[in-house]
Amino acid sequence: MAGENIFEMIADYTMNERMIKILLADQQYQEVQSQIGSQMKLLEGLHLEKEKWMIVDRLVSLYADSGAVYGRITYQQGYKDCAALLQAMNLLKTS
Repeated sequence: MAGENIFEMIADYTMNERMIKILLADQQYQEVQSQIGSQMKLLEGLHLEKEKWMIVDRLVSLYADSGAVYGRITYQQGYKDCAALLQAMNLLKTS
């Protein structure tokens, strides 16, 4: 967490701790996780050579990383937008 400001620390906590509980209770998230499991079984059934498996694994990992970065940025932007709205309504003072 070195170099993070309080805003980043709060957003990270919310995304990494609180959201897990919310996601586990969400039906759509559970359905997607089930589909991932089904597709993983199909992929494993292909019995790919190690080199090909590593290429697929890296590609999937990069897509997951991209989605995580996107989610973090949009979540933080939501906080910023909320703060700007509260400031515009004179409900939040700036320092």
